[in-house]
Amino acid sequence: MSIKQVKINADDITLGMFVSCLDRPWSQTPFPIQGLLVQGPKEISALRSYCDYVYIDITKGRSPITGTASSASKLGAAGKNSPLFTGNQAGLSEYHEVTPIVVRREVYQQVVPLTREVEHAEKALLQLRGQFTLAAKQIAKGKDFNYRGLKDSVADMVNSVVRCPDAFTWLLRLRLKDQQTHDHSLRSALWAVQFARYIGMSKDEMSILCLGTLLKDIGKVKLPNSLLRQKIRNEGDMAEYQQFVPYGVDMLRSSSNVEPRVVSVVRYHCERHDGSGFPEGLSGGKIPLLARIAGIASTYDAISNPRESAEPVAASRAVSLLYNMRDKKFQEDLVVQFIQSVGLYPTGTLVELTTGDVGIVVEQHHDSRLTPIVAVLDQEKALISGEYTLLDMKDEEASRQALINSGRKKAKSVAKLAIARDLEPSGYDVDLSSVSSVFMKNSSEVLRAALANDVEKESSHQKESRGFFASLKAHFRH
Repeated sequence: MSIKQVKINADDITLGMFVSCLDRPWSQTPFPIQGLLVQGPKEISALRSYCDYVYIDITKGRSPITGTASSASKLGAAGKNSPLFTGNQAGLSEYHEVTPIVVRREVYQQVVPLTREVEHAEKALLQLRGQFTLAAKQIAKGKDFNYRGLKDSVADMVNSVVRCPDAFTWLLRLRLKDQQTHDHSLRSALWAVQFARYIGMSKDEMSILCLGTLLKDIGKVKLPNSLLRQKIRNEGDMAEYQQFVPYGVDMLRSSSNVEPRVVSVVRYHCERHDGSGFPEGLSGGKIPLLARIAGIASTYDAISNPRESAEPVAASRAVSLLYNMRDKKFQEDLVVQFIQSVGLYPTGTLVELTTGDVGIVVEQHHDSRLTPIVAVLDQEKALISGEYTLLDMKDEEASRQALINSGRKKAKSVAKLAIARDLEPSGYDVDLSSVSSVFMKNSSEVLRAALANDVEKESSHQKESRGFFASLKAHFRH
């Protein structure tokens, strides 16, 4: 069936419509995907606030003329597919059916600001890192390990993420210096738990997911280091490499304390929606849900982190690459919701504003992903004065005035002050680990107080160089 696009006013958007095109780039809206099935009032409100008109595809959703859903939408509603499925439906017959993910965003609300939660998150991270490192060494030696201690540390992490997801994101993106596999496993576990929080999963389920994602690569301790370091593997090498999954399963099964569902995440996290994964080549609904989530989280971290990828990419590019894997490597609605959970500009992302200024995302508004709090850095004076300008991009006029007060005249002339793009992580010499250390020492009231003071003061270059962002500035070198 050919695509039939109909242009409608944004005020005429209703539930069940499939929005295929906007009057502006998708990257300038809260929807980091191209194509959206309208499923709730928040999506309608967001579309109306960003767009004057949109195009809808009446072959995939409700028509504004008849008011009825298309056959494709009815198929999705009937459970044949994810409601967001837009690929070749006939091709899905070779997959095992999957149940669309249930999203309950109202379950958790951020109850603690970043500046208050980060101290607890630091303690929880150190404890978890210590327990995980010890467990990995004990498992590698064939010894029983302190599973209860690891589980308690995971519970602390889950509780911290529930209270304020940005705190752990900041620490894990900017601070860890452990062995590569340990870093990757911890970050992957964070992305998985953040996603689980976003969709309203219970804390018990989050803990199982976190433990499984942490331990997913434990079997690699039985592989030769030379094999692990290979960037390109031939068929024989790949077959040997893939044995890390059954190795890990056997190692965890030998411990009487590890729950079978944790082992299940380890066993199936490398399986893929289209059956192209390993070790069993399972597809679709045959892959347990928690393992599907662990696979997505692990893949996202691998393509977006400099230590995991030979060519690390900016956050928005990582999102795009992951989105292109929907309904191929991963279940489509899981990918879409995962992207929504991490946002286009996760904490720690380097960004360029429409004024040309460069800064770092220090905190997100979870109801407004495209307008985070950003520390704008003066590249020319960074090593001399330690100046910075803190902007809450959600308040465009206040942010514009703060830039003008700091001497950035271009802020007067740009039509819209916004994030223009995020930057490749390897393109700027920024010591983010040092930034994180400084942040931990000055987290008490710096963030909120500085944000309130920046707008009121006439010129940021007259302020004393102090606190987190003043120190952060000194680490920024282009």
